[in-house]
Amino acid sequence: MRVLKNAGRGLAAGCFVLAGSSIALAGAWDTLGIGSSELLFAPEDFVVEGSVTYVDRNVDYVSTNATAPDGPVKTRATPNIWNYQGAMKFAITDSADCLARFNNPLSIEEDMDPNWRGRFSGYETQAKAFAFDATCSYKFQVGEGRFIRAIAGAKAQHLSYYSKGAHSSGAPAEVDLTADGLDYGWRVGVAYEIPAYAMRASLIYDSQIESKLDGDTSVGGSKVYDSVASLTLPQSVELNVQSGIAPGWLVSAGVKWVDWSVIDVLSVDSAHPATGTSVGETVHRKLNFKDGWTVKAGIGHALTEQLSVGSSLQWDRGVGGSYSDTYTLGLGGSYAANKHVKFTLGTAAIYKTSGTGDANNTASGTVSEYDYDSSWAFAVNTKVRLAF
Repeated sequence: MRVLKNAGRGLAAGCFVLAGSSIALAGAWDTLGIGSSELLFAPEDFVVEGSVTYVDRNVDYVSTNATAPDGPVKTRATPNIWNYQGAMKFAITDSADCLARFNNPLSIEEDMDPNWRGRFSGYETQAKAFAFDATCSYKFQVGEGRFIRAIAGAKAQHLSYYSKGAHSSGAPAEVDLTADGLDYGWRVGVAYEIPAYAMRASLIYDSQIESKLDGDTSVGGSKVYDSVASLTLPQSVELNVQSGIAPGWLVSAGVKWVDWSVIDVLSVDSAHPATGTSVGETVHRKLNFKDGWTVKAGIGHALTEQLSVGSSLQWDRGVGGSYSDTYTLGLGGSYAANKHVKFTLGTAAIYKTSGTGDANNTASGTVSEYDYDSSWAFAVNTKVRLAF
């Protein structure tokens, strides 16, 4: 059992890079994906990790119906993106552990031709969240070599939204909003562990976060309005299981549900700054998201005491619009330079299925429907891990 236990320890960190290699396309705006809290279960007393993911995306929109038919029919919609995470796990006692981290858990980046047919709903969008969270667990022994963990935590994030599009008058319009301070949520969960077999099952729930944003909207570079928006960011439930199956071998599986259907419409209301008179919705995007489901399975193998490799498969159900189903193959490995320092590298090929959507804008009365073909995206993830 000792050989299996030690192999499981090494692989648990090595397989995490496989989750990181595909996080950037894990369900609508979600950049965390499955397994982002695995560090909480690290066997060491103190661990610091930093990771970066780069994603090369390739999605072209093709307009099929538009009330403003000038401009290009086809436009590239998805610029390449970066994601990051920094985290620290520390043991308080033999039974209590805590995890603190920062990351960008939500992100939208679109950059289209300014004259494309759906420009009245926007041709450039940047919506990002910068977040901190802290999660702690307490471990109870429930049998010989068997434990249950109670998990609880809190999270705080700051949301910003910027978009550029065409006003109903045809003039360019820019919306720049940020949250007034931090918005808060919470997390609870439970885990069952048999460390000798590297076996663990965990279930974690994350609450909704209500966010209110304010800023301004400029039209034609001269008219500036006070603008406000509100958004409910979805709750989620994540189940993960893993187990050693032979000395040096570890298998894992996970499923995540995200309540994306809570986001129906993204709208921005504006008013004259001097009089406070409403000018109506300057942005109105019907999203009509469905709930998101992500399913992932992986296998890892410790080749030596220093080198581990692994692979993973992931399916993510599209939530609607430009977010169609994706299938991801991840490959990666980790190298332990010594007992304190480990480097990991992961890659992923992400197949995005074809789909349809619309960029209709109620405020301007314009209609723009589009198709997009299937496409491939590619991701690279790197991580450095220091443990003591």
